[in-house]
Amino acid sequence: MTAAATLAGIGPAAADPYPGFYNPPSTFDTRPGSLIRSAPSYAAIIPYTGANIDARTTTVMYSSTGARNRPTAVTGSVLVPRAKWTGRGERPVVVVGSGTIGAGDQCAPSRLLRYGQAYEELAVGALLANGYAVALTDYEGLGTPGDHPYLNRRSLGTSMLDMARVARNPKLGVSADAPVALWGYSEGGFVAGSAAELAGSYAPELPVFAAFAGAPAPDLADLARLGDGSLLGGGVGWVVNGFIAAYPEHRAKFLAAFNPLGRSVLRDVNSYCVFDVLRMNPFVPTTFYTRDGRPIADHLRKEPWLTAVNDQRLGRAAPRMPVLVSQNRGDDVVDARGTDRMVRSWRAQGADVTVETMYLPVILPGTFLGHGIGLASELRALSWLNGKAAKLPPGN
Repeated sequence: MTAAATLAGIGPAAADPYPGFYNPPSTFDTRPGSLIRSAPSYAAIIPYTGANIDARTTTVMYSSTGARNRPTAVTGSVLVPRAKWTGRGERPVVVVGSGTIGAGDQCAPSRLLRYGQAYEELAVGALLANGYAVALTDYEGLGTPGDHPYLNRRSLGTSMLDMARVARNPKLGVSADAPVALWGYSEGGFVAGSAAELAGSYAPELPVFAAFAGAPAPDLADLARLGDGSLLGGGVGWVVNGFIAAYPEHRAKFLAAFNPLGRSVLRDVNSYCVFDVLRMNPFVPTTFYTRDGRPIADHLRKEPWLTAVNDQRLGRAAPRMPVLVSQNRGDDVVDARGTDRMVRSWRAQGADVTVETMYLPVILPGTFLGHGIGLASELRALSWLNGKAAKLPPGN
């Protein structure tokens, strides 16, 4: 049992809305954004604040498009404030992507939400307090069968967009005409950036009026370099396992880079949550895991690694909605220069991008302190989002 389950005092099955909820039916409507099933749920006290989330909460399963461009079932939560929306038009729904939470099924945000362990509850609570409905996606392979394709641009971007589609449902308490915003920090920022890029082609009917992408990790090559030997260095296993899930034809070549210790890390972390960081060989460099003693960042420069990395890079398509990007220059995990490249590329293609920059120095590199401090940018993001919502037409 992982630390996440231990902290809650439950096992994964006990966290289900009802037994078997997270197991998809043998057949289901595969049209992206189709609701497969739903069940009433609840959200626990927001951690560190003692504040209750006063919202109607529903756990949902919906159809999306997976990393291999095939239909897949994804789960998530839809939360609607009990207070009446006082803004313009219909109540907007903000689709939130969680930051790195792990790869085990027990790590699914919709499960952790019910026990006050989903750290996105801080952002979720603030959004609800401002009147927005919130849709929190679990992503492909979290909660549901199969591996989680960690930081996979297509899989996570479509999971977010299809969450928006399914959430706009009066049966869930959200108008079918609700405007949509995208939101995320860290892995969630990557997801929001991916969804912002894909929205025009994958979900052109969605009225997405804004997107917030905080510390979005737009280049896995940068992440491999800065994250190597960090507190969450074992998370390299999540990246590699994600590659294998998305490119199974190259499984043997990906695994060939690792020695027995490295392969054991790949196997173990696939059932861990971020709460299990102390079990994931913190601060051990990847040179200990590879057969040739080179860091994994070196391997990323050759095929099939190179294609897998390039496929996930953000900046290739211009978002059609206004985007707020936040980045701490002293981030010790997400290279600010990679975020700069993404922003330049988006702007060169005509995107409306606002940048919120924090100028904090690098403190205790490898501890994620410089990365975590950047979460403060969500306060600015909420103000920015409110400004965009105030300009929505009165009759959406």
